[in-house]
Amino acid sequence: MSNQKNHLLVILCGGTGPRLWPLSTTSNPKQFLSILSDKSLLDQTLCRLLHIAPKENIYITTSNRNINQIKKIANNFISSNHVIIEPDKKNTALAIFHTLNQLKYLTSETVISFFPSDHFINPISKFKKDLSLAANIARESSSLVTIGIHPSSPNTSYGYILKNHRFIEKPDKISALKYIVNGALWNSGIYTATLSTYLSEFSKHFPHPTYQKSPPLSFDKAISEKSKNISCLKASFDWSDVGEWGSIFTKSVHDPQKIATVNSQTEYLSLNSHRCLLSSENPDKLIGLVGVSNLAIIDTSSALLVSSLDQSHQVRDLVVKIVNTPKLKKYFVND
Repeated sequence: MSNQKNHLLVILCGGTGPRLWPLSTTSNPKQFLSILSDKSLLDQTLCRLLHIAPKENIYITTSNRNINQIKKIANNFISSNHVIIEPDKKNTALAIFHTLNQLKYLTSETVISFFPSDHFINPISKFKKDLSLAANIARESSSLVTIGIHPSSPNTSYGYILKNHRFIEKPDKISALKYIVNGALWNSGIYTATLSTYLSEFSKHFPHPTYQKSPPLSFDKAISEKSKNISCLKASFDWSDVGEWGSIFTKSVHDPQKIATVNSQTEYLSLNSHRCLLSSENPDKLIGLVGVSNLAIIDTSSALLVSSLDQSHQVRDLVVKIVNTPKLKKYFVND
């Protein structure tokens, strides 16, 4: 990577992954799950970034929630003082702004890339090449550079980047399909810019945010949807946010009946069934399938989810209902 010493990589690690309930909860959120690998998604992200930059250039930004788990993983890769703790959990706009303020001692032309902590990316060689190109664009144009993904479906869980670099956050299915037909890309949530560019964009579109007074806002809502200083680089690598059971099924290894398991201890037998994703935490429990298809069946010690794979993005809405029902809240908020 060109000018590598002046390129910092920051992992945003404060989410709870409600679409992957019941495996993902507040005490064991998505980034700690071992999905599509025997390593956690956070482990996978750190390993990936160490192929791109030295550990001195890598940071994690998170809230106090789950901080012990995060530090335990981080200490295998980076210095403990490279874990930046937010005052409160207020979504990605404030997380990024807080990080920038912690790094203000750097030169204004230092390039900083922000990454989600829980994505699938392959191969690393193409990812590294694209990130290097994004850094060069950020330096030369003084713009905010995002990496767009060629969409495979009108998924309503993603943000979209239109050809005019306008950002649309989680549109309805009909609108998403219209955007795709007109050449829109999925928003990967990976951003690269110089320190001065980030601070300038915040000054214009989200000035003087404070954790006490500001509402929780994503970086996309606070900055990207308003900015006219954005460049978009189309990814050459394979990407998934592994954010819902349907996307995990797509990336999983299937048997001849198109049945896949999330983890190796899941035991199952099937009869006249196909296209299912299964998970069980109990190696002594057998899942039997008879005449079913297109299902995610996710079994934990405290909850069981049965969902259509095609509608698994709506698990987030189910979790909202759980959290808003006092006697059921413990099934997601279980700190």
